[in-house]
Amino acid sequence: MASPVRNWLILLPAAALVAALGYWNIDSDSPAKAAGSGSDSVTIDFYMTNSHTTQLNDEGLLHYEFTAERVDHVQETDISLMTAPDLHLHRGTEYPWHIRGVRGEAGPDGNEIQLFEQVRVERTDARGRPFILATEHLTYLPDTDHAFTGLPVQIDSAQGVTTASGMDAYLKQGTVHLRSTVRGRYENE
Repeated sequence: MASPVRNWLILLPAAALVAALGYWNIDSDSPAKAAGSGSDSVTIDFYMTNSHTTQLNDEGLLHYEFTAERVDHVQETDISLMTAPDLHLHRGTEYPWHIRGVRGEAGPDGNEIQLFEQVRVERTDARGRPFILATEHLTYLPDTDHAFTGLPVQIDSAQGVTTASGMDAYLKQGTVHLRSTVRGRYENE
C-alpha cells in the first residue's frame, strides 16, 4: 500500500497547476523567489492554500486525511514546506492518530515528514482515554508509521504525565519507547 504523503505528493502537480491558473501573476516573468541572501534564496515553483487530501484504503475505508493552510514547493530541493500541517491517520480503524504542528517539510519522495513547533500526536482509545504527546520537532516515516524525536517530549495520558528526552513511536502497533531521562507522575484509575 502506498504511503499517505507519497500519494498526496502525486496529486500536488495537478493541484499546483490549478492553483497557478487561479493565481496567475501577470507582472511576473519568473517563479517567485523567497527572501534570502544571494545563494540562500529558493524558488517556490508552485503553492497551494487550504490544501485538503483524503485517501481511502483498498477496502474503501478512510486511510488518512491531510490538511494544511499552505504548501510551498521548493524547486531546487523538491521539498514541500507546509504551514499548519494536520494529518489524521485512520488506516481503516475506529481510533485514528492525529499528528499536527505549526510547520512542516515533506521530502521529495514523501518518505519522510518533519514537523516543527508545538508538535502534537494525539489519540483516544476505545475506552475514551486520551493520549497526547507533545514535542518541538518530530520526524514521521509514513511507510512504517514510525515517528521519532531526540528532543524532550511530554506524554499526557489517563494514567498521568511522563516526560523524557527523545522517543520512538510505532503508531501502527500503538507503542512508544522513551529514550532517556524518563520521569513520570502516575495516577491509579
